[in-house]
Amino acid sequence: MCAMEDMLSTLEDEISLRTGRAVKQQREALGFSLRELAARSGISSSMISDIERGAKSPTVITVVRLAQALGVSAAALVDGGASEVSRILILRRGEGAGGEHPARWQSLSPAAPGSRIDFVRYEIPPATVLGPTDAHAAGTVEHMHVASGTVRVTVGEETAELAAGDSCSCRTDVSHAIENPDPSAAALIYLIVERD
Repeated sequence: MCAMEDMLSTLEDEISLRTGRAVKQQREALGFSLRELAARSGISSSMISDIERGAKSPTVITVVRLAQALGVSAAALVDGGASEVSRILILRRGEGAGGEHPARWQSLSPAAPGSRIDFVRYEIPPATVLGPTDAHAAGTVEHMHVASGTVRVTVGEETAELAAGDSCSCRTDVSHAIENPDPSAAALIYLIVERD
């Protein structure tokens, strides 16, 4: 019985290590931080780190949630990333990772392996400031379109006021913030984050 248990234990360890390496490889290919993958998947960043290092064996549900957040199949993660990735990735209504803090946000793009672009919808409550956010990596550009309301964008020492219908592109390799200065109406923005 011990030999069988040892064999199963070795197989589990091997699968855990292979899965962890695949998660890390896909995450880095997409340019996601541990925190960003945690937000997209609903799995804590410490748990993801443990999985990537092979320190913990992920449950089936955890593998599925990570795979969805990374835009790959669960089988691709368990196979160590060996499965072919589809040419068409779809994010169905209601599937985008999202949250509130203090704005309601929703990811609008499926995570494609190797993609360096995120497409996000933000609903910013009245009189709310998002940030300041720490500088992103050099070469990062955020393209914003204001669908409704007004926003004030501050990037480094520069500030711009935008109204519904306005768009801007900002090099966000410095501290930056977005503010809805209107005390009575929410602002809705669409943001594309493009990493170099």
